[in-house]
Amino acid sequence: MASEIDDTTAELHKFNHFWNVISDGPRKLWMKPEARIIFLLLLARFVFVVFTHWGMDFDFYIEISERIFNGEQLYVDIDSTHMPLVDLIYLAMYTICPWKGSIVAVRIFLKFPFLLSDIGIALAVMKIIEFECKKEFTENNELTTEQLASIRKAKLIAGYFVAFSLPLIFQTGGGRYDSLLIFCFTMVVYYLQRKNWFGVAFFAALGTSVKYIGIIFLPFVIFWMRKEDFKPFIFGLLLGFLPIYPFLIICPEAFIRTIINRSSHIAYGFALWHAIYIIWNNFSIKYVGDIEATYDTSDEPWFVKDLYMPVFIAVYSLIFVFYVIKWWKTMRSESIDQQSLSTITSLVFIPLLIFSLTFKAINIQVLAWFIPYIALHKKLDLALEYTFLTLINGAGLIIYGAYDPISFAKLIALAAGEGSLFNIILIQPIIYIQEHTSEKIWATVIFISIIWFLVRTLAELLLCSKELLSNAPKLKPTLSL
Repeated sequence: MASEIDDTTAELHKFNHFWNVISDGPRKLWMKPEARIIFLLLLARFVFVVFTHWGMDFDFYIEISERIFNGEQLYVDIDSTHMPLVDLIYLAMYTICPWKGSIVAVRIFLKFPFLLSDIGIALAVMKIIEFECKKEFTENNELTTEQLASIRKAKLIAGYFVAFSLPLIFQTGGGRYDSLLIFCFTMVVYYLQRKNWFGVAFFAALGTSVKYIGIIFLPFVIFWMRKEDFKPFIFGLLLGFLPIYPFLIICPEAFIRTIINRSSHIAYGFALWHAIYIIWNNFSIKYVGDIEATYDTSDEPWFVKDLYMPVFIAVYSLIFVFYVIKWWKTMRSESIDQQSLSTITSLVFIPLLIFSLTFKAINIQVLAWFIPYIALHKKLDLALEYTFLTLINGAGLIIYGAYDPISFAKLIALAAGEGSLFNIILIQPIIYIQEHTSEKIWATVIFISIIWFLVRTLAELLLCSKELLSNAPKLKPTLSL
């Protein structure tokens, strides 16, 4: 009897040991900040990636992929509105998708690169925070247990900002490609922090291969370079622009025309000019049912069509000139990696703030552009406001669209099949609201959300610019170059 008890006890010990070995791996993995953030990020996006998409854009991406797949030429036969890398990524993922008849499979495949971009943003932000903390804590000394715990906490907080960012979740889940642009801007901060000019140039050019504003920050950083930095910088640019070269060679006129047309969108989204247009149009908003409609500027007044570019150039130039004057001596005597993370981040994101406040077509995904900036500065208030703006402006646009039955019926067909969960929880309530309220109410809601965005983002631009200009170090003797 005693022998049987001993055998049973031994077996229990073996089982416990086996279980501890099996469970220890996941437990240790969960303790790693990066693994935890990746898991939570994927969990937060699962439903949106698998079950939803923004029909007007996403189905346009599918159409382009199908047409290229069937032999048509991009920019010549197909009037794409994207920079080349975007369409090439969609085409590649559509080509390798083995279940093209399943919209769920197509969604997952086409969104997958941008889901990876979200992960890349989170990991890059965490590495930037880790690098900054280590630089602050150590001077050739080993980190203490308390400092390691502090670094881990800081990385997790930054990662949470990215993982649970509703603007980022919505735009990636809807099938848009802005995550790749945001990742490129984040990597620029990462490489500026390390004074790696090849990496800065490569991700600036790669971002431009995604969206033409990828190099918008370059004037703010190029004066920090030294003579020895120019070769790696130029090489990085040449490599990052690689997706563009074939189209400059094969169809230069069509490709350049596409780039120029990008600035001729209607006033829309969170743009200042959209708010002006809404007032001008007696609180009526243009219905946008397809991609072609986003270029129909026939009813816009001249000052909406023509003034946005001069305003952008004026604001950009004003801040840039003051910045160069204040920082010139420092730029010639110190290197970029000696500057604070706040300064480096401002140099990358101030130009984006200017663009978002002055350009004519600033759609809802603009709220996701600043997630790295928010995460690196731990701006919970800005994160919450952009979250509310995402919900309010998005709901306002969808409900307002319901007053145009043809466009709304198309939207329903593309994004929510009859009887689907999305149709039941969203479309049917919208139809009910549309039947019992005036469209002027929702035009006003959209207008208020635009003003809220403009005021809040302008405040952030002023604060960021003030900190950049007022925190310029005192003049030091210039080093010989």
